[in-house]
Amino acid sequence: MKEIAKKVLHYENLKTIKYTHLATTITYARAIGEELGYTEEQLKVMEVGAALHDIGKSLIPPEILNKKGRLSDDERRIVNLHAVLGYELLKSLGYGVNVAEIARDHHNPMSKNFMAQIVRAADIYSAMREERSYKKAKTHEEAMEVLRASRIPQNILDALDKKYGQKKTVTNPIQGFSIRTAIA
Repeated sequence: MKEIAKKVLHYENLKTIKYTHLATTITYARAIGEELGYTEEQLKVMEVGAALHDIGKSLIPPEILNKKGRLSDDERRIVNLHAVLGYELLKSLGYGVNVAEIARDHHNPMSKNFMAQIVRAADIYSAMREERSYKKAKTHEEAMEVLRASRIPQNILDALDKKYGQKKTVTNPIQGFSIRTAIA
C-alpha cells in the first residue's frame, strides 16, 4: 500500500500546505487539549492529527488545488474530498483511528470525535490569525466571533479564549515537536 501511496501523492501539493499554518494549528490544538485536561498521550495523538489534517490535499490533482482564481463547483467538490482522502491514506499507512478521523472530520461540525473538533477549531483559528497575501490577520476577538458562528463546542471556545485572549500571543509554536516523537 505504501508503494501505491508514493505513486499517487502529488509532492507539489504538499508545498501548498503552509508550515506556519500547521505549526500554529498544532500549537493551538495542544493548548486547547491541555486546558481540557487531556493526557500527554492524548495530546501527542492530537498533535499528529493536527500535523496531518490536510495530508489529503496531496491526493488532489495539482491543477485544481493550485488553480489561480475561482474554482468551479466541481473543482470545489474535488478539493473538499481532501478530508476523506486523508483519512483513507492515513488508515492505509497504519495511523491510528483518532489520527485518521481527525483528518476526515476536521471540517465536520457534527463529528463525534472530540479531538477532530479541537483540531477543527485550531485550524480555523490559525487560518484567521495568519496574515496572508490576500488578507489581514483577524484579532483574537474577531476570530472568536467566527468560531462561535461555526458551531464550535463551548468548552473548546472557553479553552482557546483562556489561553489566547487578552492580547496573548504564540511564540516559537513548534519548538521540540516532531512527528516522530509524537507517535513514539
